[in-house]
Amino acid sequence: MSSVVMESSAPPSQLPVDNSYRGIRSKQMLLTKSAMNELRSYLHFTQLRFNCKKKQGRTFHITTAANSSGEAVVRYFSGQTDVQPPSCCSFVIMNDDNSRLAQACQKWGYYKVGKWGIGADKDRLYNHPVFEEHAHHWIAGWHGRWECDDQHFRVSPGDFWKVFVR
Repeated sequence: MSSVVMESSAPPSQLPVDNSYRGIRSKQMLLTKSAMNELRSYLHFTQLRFNCKKKQGRTFHITTAANSSGEAVVRYFSGQTDVQPPSCCSFVIMNDDNSRLAQACQKWGYYKVGKWGIGADKDRLYNHPVFEEHAHHWIAGWHGRWECDDQHFRVSPGDFWKVFVR
């Protein structure tokens, strides 16, 4: 659905942010919650998959669970609710994941409360959708930050951040 693959060690200074799912034609872009909501009304997806990898780091790879907890996550990232869903029991860890984040769902969010995201902002899909405060983050291009289960901004060719719907 939406992906960013680094082609050099200099990350893009600014990726296009789209308020409509129609922008998905672009190879590298970021979607707002309203774009996700529009896409959901069109595709009726029920799951999200988050995948990022840094060659000089770890791989974070999870998919939301096919249950009511996973549905709450999809509703949150689609802007259908601003209630941050609990993280534990809302996702399944994929086989290639070696992240610390996926192992510490109870520590996600501000004050380590075990919640997805940081709040009601339109950029919730790429601005800290998953993070352990002062430790490990998923950030895809928000204010020039590219973090994948880390707090390091540096990137290498081939590093990537992807979000899929199903």
